[in-house]
Amino acid sequence: MKIKDILSIFRQLAPEANQSAWDNSGVQVAGTLGETAKVAVTLEPTPEAVGRCLDWGAGAVITHHPLYMKPKPPSAQGMYLDVLRRVIGAGAWLYSAHTSLDTRPGGPAFWLGRELGLTGGRLLEVEHHSAPVEASFYCEEPISREAADIWANHEGVHSVAQSRTGEVRLVVDEDHWNEVASRIEFSLGRRPLFYLRSLTAPRSEVGFGETGDLPEPMAFSAFMDRLAALTKGSGLRSAGPQPETVGRVAYCGGSGADMIAAAARAGADVFVTGDMKYHAAVETPVCVVDVGHFSFEEEMMRRFALELGETLDAEVRFFEGVDPFRPYVG
Repeated sequence: MKIKDILSIFRQLAPEANQSAWDNSGVQVAGTLGETAKVAVTLEPTPEAVGRCLDWGAGAVITHHPLYMKPKPPSAQGMYLDVLRRVIGAGAWLYSAHTSLDTRPGGPAFWLGRELGLTGGRLLEVEHHSAPVEASFYCEEPISREAADIWANHEGVHSVAQSRTGEVRLVVDEDHWNEVASRIEFSLGRRPLFYLRSLTAPRSEVGFGETGDLPEPMAFSAFMDRLAALTKGSGLRSAGPQPETVGRVAYCGGSGADMIAAAARAGADVFVTGDMKYHAAVETPVCVVDVGHFSFEEEMMRRFALELGETLDAEVRFFEGVDPFRPYVG
């Protein structure tokens, strides 16, 4: 499968435009391979994990965490330089789907809510939102089915229709309009005169975490047992006021200490996250359960690999990571 097509699918499933301003989702190392039959998925771009992916023969490796946040020179020994040497030496491509994946509506970052059967779900923290515009123009000839499909399949396009008079109407998210307009101009061979009108719906939002209600309230101990089974964690920790029963749950993978207030405002009985900080735990107004950064996001990437396997015309394999924290057994 061509690398450019693989990258295109990566970007569809983890839109780079939705990442946080501080993030570095996207291509980390541009390879020389033009195509590959194998794509590897792993959580962390460590030399060990990336090495196993490349030894398997992967021409494209997709990780969750970026190799770097800001550009830095390959001038010092360490993990960064080790990974660069391995990837460049293989001619492979290294790609990160970080907050671009975290914020994808209904994406694998929201796996816990689906497993718990949460209803009435809404975002815990909105990162970006946009209102759509209705764009219309006149086309003397009927637009072809192929052209309509190409326009409709572009990210941010909600609908494409043409009336009997030749008027073409599209409903497009405002932040994607320029890209769609360029695609229309390219396919028609000219830039038509567009008439734009702002709409109030459908409004699109992307962000982090979710809050929702369990199908039936359950005792706190039963909820913790269920959570331990789902996250395969033996070191779950809780802080803050412990409820007798859990009805409303909020969660966010990775480091979610700064979303405690949002969880409390949403009326959550429990907030599930990873990397809980000491002072945040001391002051939390809502019960917080720390399941660990690794267990939450390792499962997310496992599920993302399954989705890629169903989408790509290439062999996809998930490479398990290693939790950097080891339990002490005396």
